[in-house]
Amino acid sequence: MKHLLIRIIFPALVLCQLAAAQQNGHQIFLVREAETAAPGDSPLAPPGTQRAQCLLQTLKDAGIKQVLIDPTKSAQQTADPLAKALKISPVTIPAIQTQNVVRNLVYGSAGNAIFVGNPTTLTTVIQLLHAGTIKPIAANEYDKMFLITISEGAATPVVTMRYCSSGSSAAPLPATTTPANPRKPGSKPATKKP
Repeated sequence: MKHLLIRIIFPALVLCQLAAAQQNGHQIFLVREAETAAPGDSPLAPPGTQRAQCLLQTLKDAGIKQVLIDPTKSAQQTADPLAKALKISPVTIPAIQTQNVVRNLVYGSAGNAIFVGNPTTLTTVIQLLHAGTIKPIAANEYDKMFLITISEGAATPVVTMRYCSSGSSAAPLPATTTPANPRKPGSKPATKKP
């Protein structure tokens, strides 16, 4: 029963977010690269390959028009099944160029986008989008997905979800984010006047 509710609630949440985004903006999905066989820049382990396939099943109907990845084998292999199914060539952007990632996510296409990267880069991208803050991603947390809506150049607060966890289902997490005031990425925060 629990898994049935999760399978119904998550798609409904995503569809509501997508409907709102299609009116004025688009969705950005951010995911960590899947489990690897060894530390460093190595290929995916079997659980990582399964997670990449689950990512495909989770987002195949999400209107993804752009796939961005960091330059690791694991990020490429995590995004590959989804990119191939959607017939999209992933754009590789070095992790040190997070400003380019943000620019491409916000202005790069007329549709939804996904970025697959390492935990540090994901955290930085969320901060640069002014979408709030997230709890640190633990070394063994591979099932978090972050969702941000861009509308009229401003980001909504990040929504943290889980996908393809132990039951291969996705569900929203309780509110664990710190909302930020929506403003255009790259703009400076308003200062209070004395």
